[in-house]
Amino acid sequence: MKSIHTLLRVKQREIDALKRAQATMENHRELMHQAITQLSDALVRELKTAEDMPEMAQFFGDFSAHIKRRQEQIHAQLRKLEAEMNKLAEQIRERFSEMKKYELALKAHQQREADKAKRAEQQEMDEIAIRGYIRKHAP
Repeated sequence: MKSIHTLLRVKQREIDALKRAQATMENHRELMHQAITQLSDALVRELKTAEDMPEMAQFFGDFSAHIKRRQEQIHAQLRKLEAEMNKLAEQIRERFSEMKKYELALKAHQQREADKAKRAEQQEMDEIAIRGYIRKHAP
């Protein structure tokens, strides 16, 4: 059963690596959300500046278009990242399922071995009892 222990360790390492990749992707996703928020905040600040200084208003249109394009680019990257994260989550589920199969096989093997040892011990105890009975009741 050494091979099952090895397979379990390999599957656990695979799952750990996938979870680390998932955490990295989640951090990247959070950074993208922050970037979108920062761009929105910059747009609001520039709008306020354009309202306060009419001479700067002529530049606001280009700035606004640039911000909106950048936000759309980030949203596209975010959608792509979400798809990758979904694939990764599915891989984690698959690996976990495989690992559980091996764990169940190991547990079943251990239970069979324990039952086998218990039967052997019971047979030994029965033989001792039979010998004792024969000695006690022998003529």
